[in-house]
Amino acid sequence: MVAVLLALATAADPTPGAFEVVSPAANRPVGKLVRLTPDLTATIGETTVRDVVSLRRVGRPLPTFPTGPHLVTAAGDRLAGELLGGDGSALRFAPTGVPGSADEPWLVPLSAASALWLADTPADTPPDPARYPWADGNRNRDLLRSRNGDTARGILAGLADGPAFRFRPDGGESRTVAAKDVAAVAFNPTLTRVKKPKGPVVRAVLADGSRLVLATASVADNTLTGEAVFGAKVSVPLDAVAALDVLGGKAAYLSDLKPTKAEQVGFLGPAWPWAADRTVRGAPLRLGDSTFDKGLGTHPRTVLTYDLGGKYRRFEAVVGLDPATGDRGRAAVRVRADGKEVAVPGLADLAAGKPVAVRVDVTGAKTLTLEVDFGPAGGVRADVNWADARVVE
Repeated sequence: MVAVLLALATAADPTPGAFEVVSPAANRPVGKLVRLTPDLTATIGETTVRDVVSLRRVGRPLPTFPTGPHLVTAAGDRLAGELLGGDGSALRFAPTGVPGSADEPWLVPLSAASALWLADTPADTPPDPARYPWADGNRNRDLLRSRNGDTARGILAGLADGPAFRFRPDGGESRTVAAKDVAAVAFNPTLTRVKKPKGPVVRAVLADGSRLVLATASVADNTLTGEAVFGAKVSVPLDAVAALDVLGGKAAYLSDLKPTKAEQVGFLGPAWPWAADRTVRGAPLRLGDSTFDKGLGTHPRTVLTYDLGGKYRRFEAVVGLDPATGDRGRAAVRVRADGKEVAVPGLADLAAGKPVAVRVDVTGAKTLTLEVDFGPAGGVRADVNWADARVVE
């Protein structure tokens, strides 16, 4: 019988800098992260945990994405830092969250780069470069966004120290553009690619908001080491790491799965389409003081059904009204396994400012259904975020 295992509560932090580890096992040990091996086995204090799904600092919110100068890659990296230069095949980049990188900058292949910001990002900038308003409709060109707001389409031939860009605009002659005059670059999406590693990858969330996706990762002697998917060798003090999440391992995120059925109805007008890894309005997924990389954005009324095939043990998520667009709303939220509602305290009358941590046993279940229904005020300010929504084997 499907039942609620428990509503997650923030544990008291018995050790400064302690991590909580999530795995297929029911228990979640909390303590000092002594070791993480490449096969995703963690040592928390004196406890060994296999098949790690997630490691999160206790009592430390997940930081917002970088809003100053930063690099976005096709692998999912978001790296706060400084452009130092480059050549015709790679850019030289010094991530601020990695000590010593100014002396030994990373070489990032141009083919791995999706967007580069050299100025602060506007407050309403979507997290996905493909959704930048000034890059709308771009299919086969590089775009340079100047600091005065103008955008030029063309071909980026490479970089030079200074730093500067070698750029040939459509209908113009090749020229060198100083980086100090550029606010952002959106790289040609048809040329942007990263070889996908075999097996799971680890996304590290750093204290400065950077997200770093590692093809291999290990922790020892209070240091995170590994290799970024785009090729850079990485060494980061563990104190600078806020979270480590495994992608492609023993958990499947619902935002990576296609629902077998999606029903959406507006209250007095058009329905808001559900969204993967962002809110229904295209903003980052936030709950409380944390910004989440994975999850679902929904709005009443939405019903999403997923085929589980009986292969998962549990469904888990943190569910709440968006702090910006659900700050005065209410919603009725339900979770069903094989069509039967699972009672989760706090979901049926979801209120603003009160996210609910959900952990539901779905052993043997064929389907999982998430339902977001109208509250007392209909759909007014009732955007509901499902942060870290995942099913665990």
